[in-house]
Amino acid sequence: MASQWVDERDIRFILHEVFNIGDVLLGKAPFEDHDTDMVNMVLDAAFKFAENEIAPTYPDEVHRKTVEAVFKDGKVYAPESYHRLWKLYAEGGWFGTADSAEVGGQGLPEVVAAACNNMFLACNQAFTMYPALTHGAAKLVEKFCSEELKAIYLNKMFDGTWGGTMCLTEPGAGSDVGALKSTAKRNPDGTYSITGTKCFISSGDHDLAKNIIHPVLARIEGDPPGTKGISIFLVPKIRVNADGSLGASNDVTTGNIESKMGIHGNSTCTLNFGENGKCIGYLMGQEREGMKVMFHMMNEERQGVGNMGVALASSAYRHALSYAKERIQGSNVMQKDPTVTVPIIQHPDVRRMLLKQKSIVEGIRMLCLYCYYSMDLRKAATNDVETEKWQGIIEVLTPIVKSYCTDMGMVVNDLAVQTYGGYGYCREYPVEQLMRDQKINAIYEGTNAIQALDLLGRKLGMKKGLYFMNLIAEAKAGLAKAKSMEIFREETAIVDGALDAVVKTAMDFAGLMKTNPFVPLIAASDFLNCFGDALLGWYHIWMATVAAQKLPDAKGQEKSFYEGKIESATFFIKRTTALVPAKCDILKKDDISAMRISEEAFGI
Repeated sequence: MASQWVDERDIRFILHEVFNIGDVLLGKAPFEDHDTDMVNMVLDAAFKFAENEIAPTYPDEVHRKTVEAVFKDGKVYAPESYHRLWKLYAEGGWFGTADSAEVGGQGLPEVVAAACNNMFLACNQAFTMYPALTHGAAKLVEKFCSEELKAIYLNKMFDGTWGGTMCLTEPGAGSDVGALKSTAKRNPDGTYSITGTKCFISSGDHDLAKNIIHPVLARIEGDPPGTKGISIFLVPKIRVNADGSLGASNDVTTGNIESKMGIHGNSTCTLNFGENGKCIGYLMGQEREGMKVMFHMMNEERQGVGNMGVALASSAYRHALSYAKERIQGSNVMQKDPTVTVPIIQHPDVRRMLLKQKSIVEGIRMLCLYCYYSMDLRKAATNDVETEKWQGIIEVLTPIVKSYCTDMGMVVNDLAVQTYGGYGYCREYPVEQLMRDQKINAIYEGTNAIQALDLLGRKLGMKKGLYFMNLIAEAKAGLAKAKSMEIFREETAIVDGALDAVVKTAMDFAGLMKTNPFVPLIAASDFLNCFGDALLGWYHIWMATVAAQKLPDAKGQEKSFYEGKIESATFFIKRTTALVPAKCDILKKDDISAMRISEEAFGI
């Protein structure tokens, strides 16, 4: 029976048949040491690790026991089952799948690493967050710390000896990072004394690693207010001696862990720095460049959260599909004998829910992996123009990947619960927890509303719109290829019109920002989702075109797979992408009722 957790076949389809990484990337700089066989070995290992080791650590499907981090006597303890996973994750080299050999990495394409992470996340997001944050923190050390600090910290983070976090949020300074109160005082030896409190810190404290390295945002005494005055510091939980051995406590204490809706296995902590005046930090990058440095990790995490949205949606869909094939209830509408009951997958509305889930999951997986594929094309670029082009496309895609994949992921999770009916609402089945776990993905690493404002206010206008139009040009080129093959004419025309509507709306919003900014600001989230609906139309055309070419020679399960790709594309484009022009027209209308209504009128 196919896995209820991981869609390995679709991942391989995207990597090998759609992106064709064997010809486009592998065997060429900087991936000259890798070939298709190597990638497939890595994917096989990732699938087995995810299915056989990670999935069983999700709460027991019979008794639905809660697996959660525990705070006791000032210490945090990760779930016992995670200790084995952490060890296996490190031994498997998963911390550095796409990183250089200098840090113990395998140097594989980013899209391969993302595909592996997608499998891991699909089986247990709460666990996978621990190594994911460690990797993000390690990349900051690699890029922005002195050679002396890198020699001490880097390898121990990439091999899992030490963990890592990202410390931005404070009580009263969440989305408004510039309002932080944490301070740094210069010391004569070049270090800094750190004082402050950070909250909602994922993986903030635990017993999986011997030390935890915190990149911490703080303001050096005397520096200006707001984000321009923020610096960033490397702050270990335990001080590290020059020879790499652990020393005394660094005055980093855990105040509590949050009791949350989901991701119970991950310790979301309040951390206190320097309560006793003995917390030492090391400057990362330059003074007052904290936000610039942190965004290197923030962008990685936002792309990773989009991957989380895809993974949890995929697992929920696959569980719902399996249940729908097995649950016997009601008769087939075409049957004359009402006493003959059938699996619920034969009922039209259940099939609608399942195909909607399938089409969304396959589309957002393609969107997410395309962002990572763009990173590889940037790495493989042979000139500055190509490098800038792909970097620009990544800039535009990042807020869409984070926001759209998690918003649409929640749509899938909701439909998965609905497919089960009342059982989906009970802890006997995992879809209820998958839905609870999914919700955080729309909130952390910058809420989805912030992503929409980032897209509208920053990304669309970068290089006077060049990056935005480069992405549109890639989509248009893909559609042109489909048109030349004279297939999917109706669907291609729909996607073409949707992309045109997005471009026109972006241009109109640019003008409205000067005359009536409330209109585009109110519409920002809906506009981002319209953009996502249009992009998924392109991705579905791309996938369906490949499937159509493969279909004549396919047999058995492969034939069904390719047929499913074509029907999935048709369903999404005609029922979702087709609505984009009408939605865009609505968004541009001068409706500012959300601003006009008084606070009192919201409720008496």
